[in-house]
Amino acid sequence: MSAASPLASPEPWNLVAPEYVRELMPVFETFAREALSRAAVGEGSRVLDVASGPGTLSLLAARAGARVTAVDFAARMIAALQERTASEGLAIEALTGDGMALPWRERPFDAAFSLFGLMFFPDRLRGFRELHRSLVPGGRAAVSSWMPMERSPAMNSVYKCFAELMDGGGAPRDGMMPLSDPATCQREMSEAGFVDVQVHEVSARVDYASTEAMVDAMVRSSAPVVLARAALGERWPGLQRTLVEKVSAELGPGPQVFLFNAYLTVGARR
Repeated sequence: MSAASPLASPEPWNLVAPEYVRELMPVFETFAREALSRAAVGEGSRVLDVASGPGTLSLLAARAGARVTAVDFAARMIAALQERTASEGLAIEALTGDGMALPWRERPFDAAFSLFGLMFFPDRLRGFRELHRSLVPGGRAAVSSWMPMERSPAMNSVYKCFAELMDGGGAPRDGMMPLSDPATCQREMSEAGFVDVQVHEVSARVDYASTEAMVDAMVRSSAPVVLARAALGERWPGLQRTLVEKVSAELGPGPQVFLFNAYLTVGARR
């Protein structure tokens, strides 16, 4: 059983959905393309995308001719995916559902994915087992999770300063998130029955014109920050100004490079 996370409920993801689409979908395509390549997804592949969010991976797979089923527990994320699907004329089955209890008994998929979703499940082993159960023999799964934040100085500074302003809440503890080391990634996927498990490092970056622009983007698109913003209400603008000041004191007010560093754990069903 994994420790419960505030991000293991739909609320923060429903709140963040519009800005997540705007700010994060383009950069997260880096991780989705790598995952699809590692799982050898191509035309006609049957693809499962669990905790799909607004469909970063699902859309790329469908454009390549895959037959895609996407599942997410946040209704607004599924709505964003359906809107993009309709606008592009793609055929993606999009379901609101629980990645720890998928709604089928067969093993119909050639490839299964969970990008930055399964890592927050209250019971990660169940999540891994559901991916495994959903695959045909020889099918491959890929799960992504964040490296420790010390690998990304700008990200680390923003979250650290935010946690200080929130009296230790609202940010990853000690700069660590679930599945944040290769040994744990490999062990947990293997315990679910996967074989040939390998962990790969993947990175993406965003350049911001200033520290203020970087903080603004993050407070709009980061689920834990948006959750805190909703709770604070009218107190939030003052806290955001102080956050910009604190991060600027550490990094300077000028241009910033924001690194997204992740592990991509890939395994196969025997």
